[in-house]
Amino acid sequence: MIDKKYHHGNLKKGLIEAGIELVNAEGENHFSLRRVATMCEVSNAAPYSHFENKEELLEAMKSYVTEQFTEELSNSIKGEDLDNPHTLVKIGKSYVMFFVKNPQYFEFLFSQSCIRVDLNIENDEQSNFPPFELLKELHFRILRKHEMTDEKIKDAIISAWATVHGLAAIATMKGVIYDKGWESKIEDIIWNKEKN
Repeated sequence: MIDKKYHHGNLKKGLIEAGIELVNAEGENHFSLRRVATMCEVSNAAPYSHFENKEELLEAMKSYVTEQFTEELSNSIKGEDLDNPHTLVKIGKSYVMFFVKNPQYFEFLFSQSCIRVDLNIENDEQSNFPPFELLKELHFRILRKHEMTDEKIKDAIISAWATVHGLAAIATMKGVIYDKGWESKIEDIIWNKEKN
């Protein structure tokens, strides 16, 4: 539920989180600054102190989630041996757990076509989804040391992304029941897949 107390500069974040909740519930067609302001219990004019229009708020919402996600992935491998294949498991776990802790972000990013993922080896890295670029770069760094061809590495990247993205989708589905804790089991699940 949205925190209605927006004091000391928290309104911008509150508008972003309320916007994500609204888009998830009703889609972008029913999205407006007026409705987001109502959810935040502020005046209809209040959002305009942070955003010129609803398109600007939508872009801020996408950036807000993407930046948090990228930071989470980066932090998960800080201090790790970036040449060790187990580091791929660490970043994979971080991918899944970010969405286990924030399921509303998974729905927002991937149900609304908010992102662009280019699976090609040669691509415009600046316009590609930053979390995917981070996964891709780490895979290339580690797997090239094992003398894999670029084509095989590309296949491995798609397979690894499908694994962690699929696990995140399953773990965030409301109707899925799992008798183990995702955090304690996710590395085992990913590592088992990596070894096969």
